[in-house]
Amino acid sequence: MMKKALVLFLIGSLLAVGYAQNDTVKKAEKPQKEQKEYKPLVVRDRLVFDIYHSFWMGAPSQGNFMKFDPGFNVSAMWDFILPQAKSLSFGLGLGFTYYTQYSDCMFKYVRNDDVSRYFILPEDLEYKHSKLAYMNVNIPIEIRYRHPCGFKIDVGVHVGLVAGLSYKYKGPHYNGVDGDYLNYKDLDFYHKQKFSADVFIRMGWKSFGVYYSYQLNKVFETGKGPAMNPMSLGISIALF
Repeated sequence: MMKKALVLFLIGSLLAVGYAQNDTVKKAEKPQKEQKEYKPLVVRDRLVFDIYHSFWMGAPSQGNFMKFDPGFNVSAMWDFILPQAKSLSFGLGLGFTYYTQYSDCMFKYVRNDDVSRYFILPEDLEYKHSKLAYMNVNIPIEIRYRHPCGFKIDVGVHVGLVAGLSYKYKGPHYNGVDGDYLNYKDLDFYHKQKFSADVFIRMGWKSFGVYYSYQLNKVFETGKGPAMNPMSLGISIALF
């Protein structure tokens, strides 16, 4: 009996070990629950160009400011994907913004009054151009959403320093001096704001989109120049 029990015990033990090993193999072969995979994004909006037309809010009504005023913004940024929300990311970097304003006016700083103002040019004056240029260097800060289909939307702010304000005139002398041609440029504008801040939004698909921005502050200090600021609308292109 003892020998039979021992034989049965050994046989049972071998069967149990074999079943356990077989079960372990089956568990190892059983595929684990597939995790959702996120395809790497090719377009991460690291280098973005915005090309737009600017509407100058608060410009004097005496002049004609309805001409096309092209400008651009370029931003080089890092794209930080939020780990808990793969569709959201945070953009931060360095940018440069350039605005123009074409008009039938000459823009000058009047020293006696310590103010910058417009002077309407004669109607019959055939000048080449009369242009105001406004530039700033900024830090773009934005929150980004990207859908897997390629749709994206960015909302953010540019905070920076005013890099320059200049006026350029090319054409006959505005005082009617015969044979006198001017290539006039003025960089000497006082009381312009040192800082700039604008809010913006981009919306589009993959590398292309539309762009809108609004500068929160005026170009000049209160009472020292026209109470104007640019609002821009255009297209956006992301290279990679």
